Amino acid sequence: MSNTPNKYLSNSLWMLLEKSARIISGILVGILVARYLGADQYGLINYALSIMAIFTILSTLGLENIVVRELITRKEDKNQILGTGFILRLVGSFLVLGGATAYSMLRDTPDKTLIVFIVSLTVVLQSFVVVDLYFQSILKGKYTAIGQVVSLLVSSVVKLTLIYIQASVYWFAAMAVFEAFITFLLQWRFFTNEGERIWNWSFSFKEAKGLLYHSLPLIIGSFVLMLYQKSGEILVLRFLRDLNLVGQYSAAVRMSEASYFIPVAICAAVFPGIINNRSNPELQLKRYTQLCAIMLWSALIIAIGGTLFGDFVISTLFKEKYNLSPAVFKIHIWGAIPVFYGTAWGTWMLAQNKQRIVIYFQVWNLMVYLLTSFYFIPKYQLNGMAYAVVFTYFTGMFFTLFLFQPAQSFRIFMKALHPKQLIDVFKYGKSQLN
Repeated sequence: MSNTPNKYLSNSLWMLLEKSARIISGILVGILVARYLGADQYGLINYALSIMAIFTILSTLGLENIVVRELITRKEDKNQILGTGFILRLVGSFLVLGGATAYSMLRDTPDKTLIVFIVSLTVVLQSFVVVDLYFQSILKGKYTAIGQVVSLLVSSVVKLTLIYIQASVYWFAAMAVFEAFITFLLQWRFFTNEGERIWNWSFSFKEAKGLLYHSLPLIIGSFVLMLYQKSGEILVLRFLRDLNLVGQYSAAVRMSEASYFIPVAICAAVFPGIINNRSNPELQLKRYTQLCAIMLWSALIIAIGGTLFGDFVISTLFKEKYNLSPAVFKIHIWGAIPVFYGTAWGTWMLAQNKQRIVIYFQVWNLMVYLLTSFYFIPKYQLNGMAYAVVFTYFTGMFFTLFLFQPAQSFRIFMKALHPKQLIDVFKYGKSQLN
């Protein structure tokens, strides 16, 4: 047991490595792809990715953290949990493929529909992500990290080759499928190296019913979340009717959201620790407060830095083809503060088995998002979409403080803002490394 804190720390570092590699690859190679394709074609790909993302909830079914929790608490049933989770995701992935393609066929031109179909194939291969959930549950995030880094390196080389040979936009859309395939092969390899076998998995209707029952609030919440997090490109196209503007908005948002890997990686890595500390509520609450401190201070530093250097960074990286992106970036970057905090809060709600509360939070955000989008976009054009997003995120963050134990929530929030909490986190981390 004495090595457990070190395992959590090591797991966090491995997951941060993987997410960092993804972001670095996305920035370095993604910028070259964006500059090669131009705002119009880059906007087309991101429009397709946004449609796929909204429908993806039919595949993920909000099962990620639920499966991890069940694998931690019911180790003896791992093959049944993994097998059932895999079948649920696989069936859902075909619903995503059909739903996204059908939506595009009804509203878009054939070339847009083809792009949507290609990128949606990615979800089918991602069904095997249940293996990643298994590695999370046993604190072996290094396997996921290694697999993702290798697939990113391979796909980056292929993307650079496509730029060199001046390939069409369809080949770049297919890269999402190729990357998912490489990841699938590597995850399968690591899984078998652990002595596990896929053919030992089993499907259980009872297990499926239980997983879906517990994840139902997350399914609804995640779907609402996708609507207001991934519909920006769709709304820009519907209101402003210009793929060039979609591309400019996407470039700014991709850079702004580059830091979002931090809360996702940290929360995914420490979630098993929070669950395992459920017998010690005082320690559990302390760790959650420290997690909030990391989230809030990290986001504040990122937001200030993005505001100060946004013009120079975006203009230098994307050049004159994306002349409207810097302004969007400097507005959108402030959304990092509520996003970072909200990720920690969502993890805490799941640890407390209060995931149903998340639905109220997401529905509130969706209502605010739609109202502000219909007001801000016509009035402020491209910047208006960024204003709507940031306004929604901040109102959502304050709304969470009233949803569950308000007095305790406010106290934790204020404690997290105190620099002492951050100092305690660094001391704890240093003690675990020594």
